[in-house]
Amino acid sequence: MGETSLGRSLLSGLSYPESPRWRDGLLWISDVHNFRLKAFDSAGALRFDLPVPERPAGLGFLPDGQLLIATALGRRVYLVTGIGGEGPTGALQLVEDLSAHTRGLLNDMVVDRAGRAYVGDTGFNLGAGEAHRPGQIFLVEQGRTARCVVDDIDFPNGMALTPDGGTLYVAETFAHQISAFTVRADGSLSQRKMHARVVGTPDGICLDAEGALWVATLKRGEFQRIAANGRLLEHIDVTPAHSVACALGGPDRTALYLCFATVEDDGQGGFRRQGFVRCLPASVAGAGLP
Repeated sequence: MGETSLGRSLLSGLSYPESPRWRDGLLWISDVHNFRLKAFDSAGALRFDLPVPERPAGLGFLPDGQLLIATALGRRVYLVTGIGGEGPTGALQLVEDLSAHTRGLLNDMVVDRAGRAYVGDTGFNLGAGEAHRPGQIFLVEQGRTARCVVDDIDFPNGMALTPDGGTLYVAETFAHQISAFTVRADGSLSQRKMHARVVGTPDGICLDAEGALWVATLKRGEFQRIAANGRLLEHIDVTPAHSVACALGGPDRTALYLCFATVEDDGQGGFRRQGFVRCLPASVAGAGLP
């Protein structure tokens, strides 16, 4: 598509690009409805491609560079092996099976600098038409039993941690808000508060060095940059597409990656999805995690 006001077209031909993560020169993406984990270089060339039969969801890098992935349908957390090897190959190694404890589907994830993974449980399976019920956030730590640290959150989606690791932001999709939690020394969460109201249904988020959050607003088709006081600072319109997720990456974290998708009825009770990623210069560099 070339250069436009939306920046440079980096990727197309995806299904529903979620949970973008920048690491060591590569952009990692859960290509959700193609059931694949993919990584691309800054020119858009495919560098890693792994089938994920349980449907890929949240991604997060451990401090040593290993990658964790949550699966929506399997409701498990895996370690991705084979990263850094020759060719786009890899495998999944089970870290934690949360299927007996998850109410809905596993969704987005963020991993802190201690290697602790916060994983969202949607609370209900929206695609299957299940009744709305509260979701959860699990804390997964290697060598320890996973535990629920929040049990009453409204469809947890994108997550971000401040640079000091002291605050966790969570998009509550159907509450139309970003919530903030204080992270205690043991990884538990406390002092919950509403950080900002969101016009639209927030999905993926990322944090910048001024403390503002970029928020994908799903069916509203906007990426909104929202200040700590809730004021809308910038917005990028991708209608009629759904705005899905975003990341601040590149060598100095000044590249804003926008993940979005068109969703159309296929006339057979399902949907046709086409996903895209565009890249444009950010007004403020990224900060914190992911």
